[in-house]
Amino acid sequence: MLLEITRNADKPHIISYTRDDGTKTWMYADDFFVRHDLSHYAIEKKLGYTSAFMGMLNNGMDIKDFEDREKRTKMIISKEARFSEHMANLFLMEANQGQFDDFNDTVKGIFRSVNEQYDPPVLSSNELAAVRVYLRELYQAWDELPVRNTMSLSINF
Repeated sequence: MLLEITRNADKPHIISYTRDDGTKTWMYADDFFVRHDLSHYAIEKKLGYTSAFMGMLNNGMDIKDFEDREKRTKMIISKEARFSEHMANLFLMEANQGQFDDFNDTVKGIFRSVNEQYDPPVLSSNELAAVRVYLRELYQAWDELPVRNTMSLSINF
């Protein structure tokens, strides 16, 4: 699957996913959603997730379905997708506020506070470092991308 993000200055950015079968789904996005999707990308690529957010899109889900509360409540959300969603938010927080003292303990607290049905993931120090380093690279590439240019990233399923 191909993820393309086009930077705009005077209008929202465009996030587009081209699925393995050639079909597309896209949406307009602000800076928050660009960074959120980049977080998903880094997590799912580095941890080898195939059924999380990107996998759901690759399997035919429309990205705009996530914006529709009624459709969102009917979605079958995989364990990987739940892991990825919680971690995407936490990695985004880290990028803005600094690293958590214990990332895994923070994830555990989040899972407990939302009564998550799955046990929280536990990332090794190597996995944490890989995601953090890659995410910093992606954020920097996005920050340096000129207006009206597109960042293209691929992920295999």
